[in-house]
Amino acid sequence: MGKVISYIFITTLVLAIVYCVFRGIISWKQGYSWQEMDWRRRRSTSISDFFAASDIGKREVIKNGKKCIEYYAYKDGLPVKTVCSLNLLEGDQAEPEKMVQP
Repeated sequence: MGKVISYIFITTLVLAIVYCVFRGIISWKQGYSWQEMDWRRRRSTSISDFFAASDIGKREVIKNGKKCIEYYAYKDGLPVKTVCSLNLLEGDQAEPEKMVQP
């Protein structure tokens, strides 16, 4: 009986490790910087933010005449956060302090 319990425990542990490694690789391949992955705007990126990156996409949108980068959830397409530049005509880069929460 002890061998069966240890087999189940080891199998569960290996599957959990494989799942975490898989999610980590997918998150890493998204190509987001650590600053971008601060989905909740807490000024720091946690390990849960890192793993959430595997479920978040990025697209360009225009809001109020400004070029913005919108991060959205793959599951439903709803925005997670939006980062806007100062002026579309000037071609400014997106600035983190100008973030707009939808």
